[in-house]
Amino acid sequence: MTTLRPLTPAPTASRARVLDLGGQAVHVFRFGAPVALAYEYFLDIPAVFRLLPDALEVRAYGPNRYRLTVGATDGHGHSMAAIFDLQAELEPGHAIRVFPAPDGPPFEPGGLAFAGALAAEAVFLPDGERSTVEYAVDIEMSIPIPGVLNLMPMGLLQNLGERAMEFKMTQMISGFTRAISADFHAWLGSG
Repeated sequence: MTTLRPLTPAPTASRARVLDLGGQAVHVFRFGAPVALAYEYFLDIPAVFRLLPDALEVRAYGPNRYRLTVGATDGHGHSMAAIFDLQAELEPGHAIRVFPAPDGPPFEPGGLAFAGALAAEAVFLPDGERSTVEYAVDIEMSIPIPGVLNLMPMGLLQNLGERAMEFKMTQMISGFTRAISADFHAWLGSG
């Protein structure tokens, strides 16, 4: 079961022209394995985030600190990359929470590379020898408007951006859930 709710952050007129976009998604995974195994699987945070469609890179830069780079195109031939610096908080056997880290390594924002904020939570619930994982993700970003698109009215760009974000979030959560289900079963079989 997946639910998706787009967010529309308040516009920030004082900055250079950017689109403030965000979205939330929730998915419930059901695994034919005990909670302890599901939790152990999700503990490999880089491996789990690599299953996101369009994840270009996931790397640890400190204890429980990760940089996730997600690529996309704007539909007009421009490639973009969102950089998410994350820190993990573990509640052993029950929950894994990931939220924005304030101490990520430096990178040069500009062009179409920009920082974003991502928060995710996986809550593990036992169901006999089975388990349920409630997974929620919340993404926010301010995307610089590339070259020629600067000539378009901001309201139109915001509307297009919101629709594109909703489509992208749906695509990402759908691909992520399929990949997690397949990868978990493969991981379980190899253990």
